[in-house]
Amino acid sequence: MRNMPGMVLRILSAVGILLPTCLSGSVAYDSQVPQLAFAAQELNDASREAGRDDLQVSLVIEPDESSPEAFQIRTSGRSRVRVNGADATGAMYGGLEVADRLRLGIPIEDQQQAPFIKKRGIKFNIPWDARTPSYDDTGDSAQKNIETVWDLEFWRQYIDHLARYRYNVLSLWSTQPYANLVKLDDYPEAIVEDVYRMKDGLIQPHHPRDLFKSFDTDGNGAIEPEDGTIELIKKMTIDEKIAHWQKVFDHAEDRGLEIYLFSWNVFTHGATGKHGITQEQDNPVTIDYMRKSVRQTLLNYPQIAGIGVTAGENADRTTEGEFSKENYVFKSFGRGIMDVLEEQPDRRVRFIFRRHGTELWLVDDAFADYPDKVDASTKYAVGHMYSSRRPQEWERRVLGEGWLKDYKVWLNLRNDDIFMHRWGSPDFVRDFINWMPHDHIRGFYMGSDGYVWAREFTAKNARMAGRLEIEKHWYNFRLWGQLAYNNELGREYWEAVLRHRFPGVNSRVLYDAWAAVSEIVPQVIRSSWSPTDAAIAVEGCMQLNGGFLSVDDMYFDREPMILNRIGNAPDPQVLSVTEWARAFLAGRTLEGVTPLQVADNLDGWAGKAKSALQELSRQIGDDVELQETLNDIESMAHLGRYYARKIRGAAELAIFREDRTQTHSHRAAVDHLKNAVDEWKSYAAILTPQYKTQLLARTQYLDWNRLLSDVEKEVVTIQNKADVPVLSFRNLEDGAQLPDGTDLQVELEASDGHGIRDLKLRLNGLLLRPQKSNPQVWSASSDKLLKALTPGSYQLEAIAVDYTGVSGRQAIQITVGDVPNGRQVRWRDAIHQVVLAEGERLMEGGVREFPRLECYVELDEEGKLGIYRGAPGGGGEEIWGTRGKDDRPSKHVQFATLENGRLTIYRGQPDSPKVKIYETKEPEDHGPYQLGITVSKRLAVFRGDGENTEFVWRSPERD
Repeated sequence: MRNMPGMVLRILSAVGILLPTCLSGSVAYDSQVPQLAFAAQELNDASREAGRDDLQVSLVIEPDESSPEAFQIRTSGRSRVRVNGADATGAMYGGLEVADRLRLGIPIEDQQQAPFIKKRGIKFNIPWDARTPSYDDTGDSAQKNIETVWDLEFWRQYIDHLARYRYNVLSLWSTQPYANLVKLDDYPEAIVEDVYRMKDGLIQPHHPRDLFKSFDTDGNGAIEPEDGTIELIKKMTIDEKIAHWQKVFDHAEDRGLEIYLFSWNVFTHGATGKHGITQEQDNPVTIDYMRKSVRQTLLNYPQIAGIGVTAGENADRTTEGEFSKENYVFKSFGRGIMDVLEEQPDRRVRFIFRRHGTELWLVDDAFADYPDKVDASTKYAVGHMYSSRRPQEWERRVLGEGWLKDYKVWLNLRNDDIFMHRWGSPDFVRDFINWMPHDHIRGFYMGSDGYVWAREFTAKNARMAGRLEIEKHWYNFRLWGQLAYNNELGREYWEAVLRHRFPGVNSRVLYDAWAAVSEIVPQVIRSSWSPTDAAIAVEGCMQLNGGFLSVDDMYFDREPMILNRIGNAPDPQVLSVTEWARAFLAGRTLEGVTPLQVADNLDGWAGKAKSALQELSRQIGDDVELQETLNDIESMAHLGRYYARKIRGAAELAIFREDRTQTHSHRAAVDHLKNAVDEWKSYAAILTPQYKTQLLARTQYLDWNRLLSDVEKEVVTIQNKADVPVLSFRNLEDGAQLPDGTDLQVELEASDGHGIRDLKLRLNGLLLRPQKSNPQVWSASSDKLLKALTPGSYQLEAIAVDYTGVSGRQAIQITVGDVPNGRQVRWRDAIHQVVLAEGERLMEGGVREFPRLECYVELDEEGKLGIYRGAPGGGGEEIWGTRGKDDRPSKHVQFATLENGRLTIYRGQPDSPKVKIYETKEPEDHGPYQLGITVSKRLAVFRGDGENTEFVWRSPERD
């Protein structure tokens, strides 16, 4: 090991043998321990800055394996300080603590600290090369930073910052790193030399993540210079690359950081097509290549502390047995690690199996022979760490799947929320960390999937351009790192930090203003929740592939974030605009945060920041960074006010949609959205002189001026919804009572200034056959549903659509015969049609169509069973669906069946099912059971019929 001399000296210290020390300025320390040398330099710089030439600091290691990274500070008089560290990193942190207090003007007092979170990490998606990408390199940040990751000075600066902020894990994520890290005797051509990036202009908005499908001209699974799509940016041999990463990892070790390599599978970028290597998990050559790559990487780089793997991003998830995705991971990664442990029995390499795309028992079986404990990993807030202080996906994903029995879990804190604006709320971070499930976690790693946090490239001011992202977003990174180490750092400390960074500023006012606007993004995301990657880019009001997020996209097609799975949660449940509008019209009060309260919150935070800026702007002087920071705060305030007006408009629109007579609500919705346009213009006016636009991976250009046209068009769209078709039942009134056995006749008239394009009539949710006359007349002779009605409560619902696409609705209730109380709305739960009887199968590609419900059920090629609006083949909108588990074509087939009262979806062959990919709960009693679809478009497992129908399971109600 490289630091063996320092290790020997620390052992001698433990048994009381005097160590040689180095005096660097006023600091005494063991010069052979690089962590202490770094802390000593920081202390000397801080002493000079503070004018404390009298201060004498000793950095001492007193080994204590029970408390890694802990330290004690002991003072003697005013000028002598002794730092005792439980290990080299603990002594370094103690030295950094003293240096911080010197710089910040905080008294140096006796204290002891130990890490609150044991592993505090960074998730760095690393774009090694256009030919060996990270996960999604279709944004500017990835392509512009390919050269950066081969710059040793970048890594030295970056790692030094991570150490100052108390991070101890640097995880590097890519599809396949090994072609850039090792050379193998058995696979000499499986290397990537030199460094290439994509040529400008080739990657466009909404570009597929897999660049190889777009730019692999000869179909060999690789992008090569001869394809004409990539350009050389640096000449490097594989030996030079290995030397580069050895220096980077050495520097990380010198700062107390462990290195972890993460990859998705099965990817062989850089090696595909060489020596018979393919991206197939049942290819013995691929398995051997990956196993030997893992082994050689660990031997090349003794600083690597862990390997992490996602099971099935590019794998056949259906294969069982020897070549299942889990067994592939064990045969390649697991065996590769075990090979090293046989050669280096004292070596510890942590293996992290990301739980996405697999099942607990499959991992248990695959790693039964692994000699050490395996860790698990989960996306704690899916893609949005800036949402709730206590995300509750943990309950659904980790607890619900049973991972806590034998596994410690790493929290993947995904920031797919904020890329451009400086963010900073100590209270949010402290609460978030406090609420983590501490008894069950190893630690966390924080980062993005579609953004590379290396060098920034959007600043227009030459004095700010080209900085490290960690320097621009220093406050954010510092908050998460230091509060994860010491969760008790309070307001006084962070005000001192701001005062030191921006001399002359009123730090109390800046603290409050920055913290206030930092609540805006979480509030927006909690009120419009879609958990996956790039479902919402708040800074641009954009979504994955769909572009601009309209009022309908945000507040009608999505539900708020679920925040009531646990009691006493720090963030209260937000109500959807639709449920709030229904309660408002009914005069009921619901528990939770209403849409109007969301808007008030956003306006409140924005107003607090705007008021503070009046004072803070007078304190800028020539501090360009402070000016840009205040600009970020002001633009975020306008963005908050934009969303406040947008959700107010959505709330008023929801009232209007529930009751079309509420035309004043429609006018109010239009007014709110007009005001939203003004806020967006103010937002863009602040951003334009400060930032260049950029292409974000997974969404589109973050270009606030271009997006203004979408913001303005939304006003016109909502305005047009005022001209609503007028409907009237000519021969029936609401509440009419008719005798038992009535043959019903319905006369319906519709009118609109733009003309009626479509007119429909439903009886208790079932579509009646269309008529062409106007007024239209339905009767028992035109539709058998109207013949000889039995006693019950019936709803007649008419829907008209004009030629501009605006719809109108009118519903009346009638009663036939003697209807007891309690039967007024039960028709919604009635089984309309049986989908599957016990033992029947719906095969892959199979469809069940229900014209009366205007929907269909389909099982697709990924094993997803869904209910869709419209008719098959029309790309209908999904009402509900299970989750498929395949990312590429499979040699197996999928089928759904009803067995023992459970709806089950299998992957495999009908006569010998292989993998169960979906299953409903087991019924308590015997059947026979059937799978049906209700009038309310819900799949249901039931037994009995009519009055005696008993439901075992029903899909969620969406209509």
